Amino acid sequence: MATRNFLVAALGVAAVALFLAGCEKLYTGEALPILAVSENEAGGYGPVIFALAPEMSPVAINFSARHGYDPSELDKWNDYRATLSRNGQEIAAGLFSINHTGTLDMPDGSPYIIDNMLTVRVDEPGDYELVITPTKPVEVKLHDTRIEVRRNIQDVDGLYSQQPSRQRMPGG
Repeated sequence: MATRNFLVAALGVAAVALFLAGCEKLYTGEALPILAVSENEAGGYGPVIFALAPEMSPVAINFSARHGYDPSELDKWNDYRATLSRNGQEIAAGLFSINHTGTLDMPDGSPYIIDNMLTVRVDEPGDYELVITPTKPVEVKLHDTRIEVRRNIQDVDGLYSQQPSRQRMPGG
């Protein structure tokens, strides 16, 4: 019985570790004040300006929103490019998608969405500008859009300056 309890506990710990390994950019570190953003004329968001410093690294920049309950938006999604710059110089860029999570069986889906847009190491202190631009026509109307910046996140991927293409694009 003790062996069985040990195995169940070990499996539970492993399951939690796997879950957290995929969510460290969303839940670890310290959240800075959340920034509400409105959709701009192009269907994107921003510019949003916030201060960053090297002692905050690594920093995760997350997008959160809520989609509506419009059945015509089922199986639709928005594609965006997030660009972080300082003094007009691009620091990092990444692509991300937001989809309507409803299905025919559950049209409402899970309307609350959060996604990591960028994870960066800050080399210089200062004001940084974030712009989110749609890369195709917007198909899902989003509400309560916010930007959450998290400092000193756990960096399980070792992202720092050699970030995968999701977080950093060539020339960034």
